[in-house]
Amino acid sequence: MNKFEAPFFREDAYRVHSYHTDANRRLSLIAMLHFLQETAGNHATANGFGFGALGAGKLFWVLSRLTLRVAAYPTWGEELLLRTWSKAPGALMGNRDFELLNAQGEAVAVASTAWLMVDIASRRPQRLERFASAFPHVLDRHAIPEPPEKLPPVAASATDEAREIMPSDVDMNGHVNNACYVRWVLDSPLHRQTGGEVKTLEVNFLHEAHAGERFAIAMQPIAASTRSYSITRCGDGRELARVRIGLG
Repeated sequence: MNKFEAPFFREDAYRVHSYHTDANRRLSLIAMLHFLQETAGNHATANGFGFGALGAGKLFWVLSRLTLRVAAYPTWGEELLLRTWSKAPGALMGNRDFELLNAQGEAVAVASTAWLMVDIASRRPQRLERFASAFPHVLDRHAIPEPPEKLPPVAASATDEAREIMPSDVDMNGHVNNACYVRWVLDSPLHRQTGGEVKTLEVNFLHEAHAGERFAIAMQPIAASTRSYSITRCGDGRELARVRIGLG
């Protein structure tokens, strides 16, 4: 028997296609985040907690926190295996880890995530007690030992110009897709001037955003190779996300 057998684990195979790569023919960070989201959805669907099943109950999953550590960026044409499993849920957050493996079975990236189950009408998180007993979860396996943490406020030393949220940033839940927040930071002049590749990524997703709204990004240097960013909606000043990036 495969020790990573369903329903406790999900394994999906991916190939790094040209449209997944950056200018260096390596898997882009955004494509990697899309892989995580797809496999998480596949596992949730297989266990009866996916978009269709929850949609009938007027609920959907929202990524709340993410920690990602990248050992190496796979290149164009590589075959990958992405493994995920749920961990014991808390009162509000469902916890899920990931391992992205190359053809030799080596982990090129690992991630730990925390998810909220949100009511479609009220947009408020729901307590997980009524679902917790049905979650097939693993207690003793961790891709990253520490759970994703709450990031501190950003003391800005620089802020970029406001930008508009495009319709292409919005996903099927009607709000900006989680990977777009990271892309905004990576595309910001505040990040592009730093140099180096992203080796660690931490994100707290704080509030929904929608097409037509405008946002600005503020940056705080933490160390020689670490930067923190805050994405804030223009108008009401609501903080949408905090992002911390470690460069290598």
